[in-house]
Amino acid sequence: MAGACFLGVLRLTGPAQTPAQRYVSQVDVRGYERVHDYLDSGTVPAVERAAVALFVGPPEDDVLARVSGPGLVLTAGPGEPGPDVRAVGRGRWHGCFVHVDRWTTGDPPLSYHPLDAGQVAALRAGRLSVLSVAVGCGSG
Repeated sequence: MAGACFLGVLRLTGPAQTPAQRYVSQVDVRGYERVHDYLDSGTVPAVERAAVALFVGPPEDDVLARVSGPGLVLTAGPGEPGPDVRAVGRGRWHGCFVHVDRWTTGDPPLSYHPLDAGQVAALRAGRLSVLSVAVGCGSG
């Protein structure tokens, strides 16, 4: 009987999260909707990969003021922008890095980002902004 109870507890608690996943889960972007969380791909162990949350909301210039987390302090860009994103803010939090980027193209930069057709159309028309908030705590 005790074994059955133990197995039930394992199912309820689920797999352990990395520190980056715990921290990114605490991030909020006021007025935006969280649409996806994922662990960045890579060859380093999962505990060293960045955890990323995607948020969608209204386009505006001062979006960094909307990003918050307990004790999180961010400063405005610059960072290394990619072809599909613009660096909005950077910071350190609990010994981890934090990157906030805004998508700059009309299409999701990677096919595995789950925007629905309406969100993609609004992004292309400039009526929707997509923010990527990444937290990384490892050396990878």
